[in-house]
Amino acid sequence: MDTSNILKPSAITSNSKIKAVMHFLAAATLADWVIGNSVYVYITTLNHRGILGLGADFNPNDILWGNSVWLNILHVFVMAFTGAVFGLIFGYLSRSLSLSSRISLTTLYVFIRYILLIGISVTLNTFFPSYGSTFNQEMGVGIYVLFSSPLNIAFMVLGYGGMFASAIISMKFGVGIINNPLYVIDKSRNGTLLDIKWYHYFWLIFPISIYSQILLNLIYKVGHTLVTLVLNFKWYTLLGFGEGDEGNALDIAWQNLLFVAIMAGIVIYLLDVLRKVLSGEFKYHWSIKLSIALSVGLILPILIASYTSLTG
Repeated sequence: MDTSNILKPSAITSNSKIKAVMHFLAAATLADWVIGNSVYVYITTLNHRGILGLGADFNPNDILWGNSVWLNILHVFVMAFTGAVFGLIFGYLSRSLSLSSRISLTTLYVFIRYILLIGISVTLNTFFPSYGSTFNQEMGVGIYVLFSSPLNIAFMVLGYGGMFASAIISMKFGVGIINNPLYVIDKSRNGTLLDIKWYHYFWLIFPISIYSQILLNLIYKVGHTLVTLVLNFKWYTLLGFGEGDEGNALDIAWQNLLFVAIMAGIVIYLLDVLRKVLSGEFKYHWSIKLSIALSVGLILPILIASYTSLTG
């Protein structure tokens, strides 16, 4: 019998449960809608550059069970990665979690999409029967396709098993990080991530997604530049000599590397400024802090996504 809450006032117990739900939603949102979406966009970008060979018409919706063995394998890795991100963030926000809590909350996270589908189906059938019938038919076809192949079922088991295991393990790491005496961030206030209160992350979905895509794109550019440097490098280039196209390729590679370094520095600086504003580290007037938050968190990401190729 669990006696941990017997002597606690009901208001405190209820408040802790509400906080746990809010932390769960914040962690799931960051893991799936922000980080997970950025990974899918990054995969699409790499494919458009001809690296993955998934076809010119590929889009993130193609990463579903049954399209191909390669996409199934990719889906398994993405699910395990997002599960690890969720577990790390949720454990970090919660500060302490029992094994039973980790298992129950991870199970909820893994199957929350199916729970949402059932909720949507019940709502439509109750209030909009005609739409509900169409929705149920489409959902039934999707379920039939998923479970029609033993190979699909095997990959689904691997995917959800990997997500569950990575989330359970990462929760322990998240709790360990926040409780490490050498770690000084987020010690003074509960429910913060990088000293930012958890509820801010609901509106930070868009800027984090854009800046994450920029950083992932810059990582690709670094790899491409290093490969170019290695393939075209000769010992005599140390003396300042080069040969035609090889010299041009090296010049372009060095320029790209410098550009990547500058852009990465700018992105990290802007994210740090936004963090300091939202955490209260900057002691400015509220109107100035609001202007900075809107500029860095909304206006600038919109301009970058609309008028530049930095996101891919």
